[in-house]
Amino acid sequence: MLTANGQGSGVKTKHREWLHYAPKWQKVRHALAGDLVGYLRNVGLNEPDKAYGEARQAEYEAGGIVYNFTRRTLSGMVGSVMRKEPEINIPKELEYLLKNADGSGVGLIQHAQDTLMEIDSVGRGGLLVDAPETGAATAAEQNAGLLNPTIAFYTTENIVNWRLTRVGSVNRVTMVVLRETWEYNEPGNEFETKYGEQYRVLDIDTDGNYRQRLFRFDAEGVAQEDVVEIYPDLGESLRGVIPFTFIGATNNDATIDDAPLLPLAELNIGHYRNSADNEESSFVVGQPTLFIYPGENLTPQAFKEANPNGIKFGSRRGHNLGYGGSAQLIQAGENNLARQNMLDKEQQAIQIGAQLITPTQQITAQSARIQRGADTSVMATIARNVSQAYTDALRWVAVMLGKPEDTEVEFRLNMDFFLEPMTAQDRAAWMADINAGLLPATAYYAALRKAGVTDWTDADIKDAIEDAPLPLGAVTQVAGEIPQAAQQQE
Repeated sequence: MLTANGQGSGVKTKHREWLHYAPKWQKVRHALAGDLVGYLRNVGLNEPDKAYGEARQAEYEAGGIVYNFTRRTLSGMVGSVMRKEPEINIPKELEYLLKNADGSGVGLIQHAQDTLMEIDSVGRGGLLVDAPETGAATAAEQNAGLLNPTIAFYTTENIVNWRLTRVGSVNRVTMVVLRETWEYNEPGNEFETKYGEQYRVLDIDTDGNYRQRLFRFDAEGVAQEDVVEIYPDLGESLRGVIPFTFIGATNNDATIDDAPLLPLAELNIGHYRNSADNEESSFVVGQPTLFIYPGENLTPQAFKEANPNGIKFGSRRGHNLGYGGSAQLIQAGENNLARQNMLDKEQQAIQIGAQLITPTQQITAQSARIQRGADTSVMATIARNVSQAYTDALRWVAVMLGKPEDTEVEFRLNMDFFLEPMTAQDRAAWMADINAGLLPATAYYAALRKAGVTDWTDADIKDAIEDAPLPLGAVTQVAGEIPQAAQQQE
């Protein structure tokens, strides 16, 4: 580990695309958390009485109800993918990742699920394969998990800057700046923990080696004097490679993709505003208002003397309004505009949520039931991108542990998002096609798996059929004695 002096405050510089998309990410985050109060209008701003205006605003904010269909849609998207475990093909040396992928005890499948949730939400993230500075781990150290590479996920907000360099005919990522949290203790007080910012710069030095630099700032934003340089040991075959991959909703390049849930989040914000408006309207306009018409020659002072306890509702009290006086309760008629706006947004939310899951082309309901694979959906694209990112990360881990570059490694998320129910008529049609020689039995086995009837592989089914005893109806009963010639032994 090397240290170098320098302030490095410029490391906080944000990429221009980051600055453009950050407000949109924040909007999605707020919608998912249900923290939407900041998006309400200030109804008490123009009130002449400041205290009354603040009280009215507080009541207005308290009346709004968050119907969080953004969060429910996200849960449905992730649940559809993770209803079946991913297909993982890794060498034995990488099996420690199944229980501890990031070094903090999070297993590989849970790690991938968290990543999938992020990409489904904001459409961007990244994976960094981090390796120790020392050489290849020994078997004992590897079994103990002390010097093994780990996989770290970074949210889109924490990938603050990056640079692409043209190398031959391709654009290669030559710098990535990642924002992290740094914990430290004040001198003289080991029990008080403070949190500052740490920026991890991944780049290639002038000698073509991959390095990391750590720039630290305390809780007050003051830069620390030392910049830490780290040279992780990736192995010779990965020399000059930054083991970091972007993950996007459209593809896994450095370009920022649109957040899939942004349209739904904006609808959720509008729905919440309508809810607050509807509640305030129902309270303010819906309450009956008493109008009093004092009688002839009844001065305010005389009215006060005639009604020393004021005017109160109820049949147990009488009131003196003077000769010719009267009173009237007035209540506004029903107004469903705000409520109708809420219902309209709920229908729009259903349509947007469906487009995230089902195929984007225009198809009939019957075709949708048959196809149902959602091959062209946003969710399917994200599942493929996350699968590819984890496959790349696992390959880097394998090479860092001394495995050949052509080692077979694969991580594949489930792409069958929905069960396809199979009726008795469907099964009969399948059997007819198989018996006619039009389809192989393996195609029927695949259909059974899609319908959720079984999770057996083709080999499992064939072995079970071969090992099963013949059904009684398939055995031909033979009557009579066995011919003597058939009993002779050769």
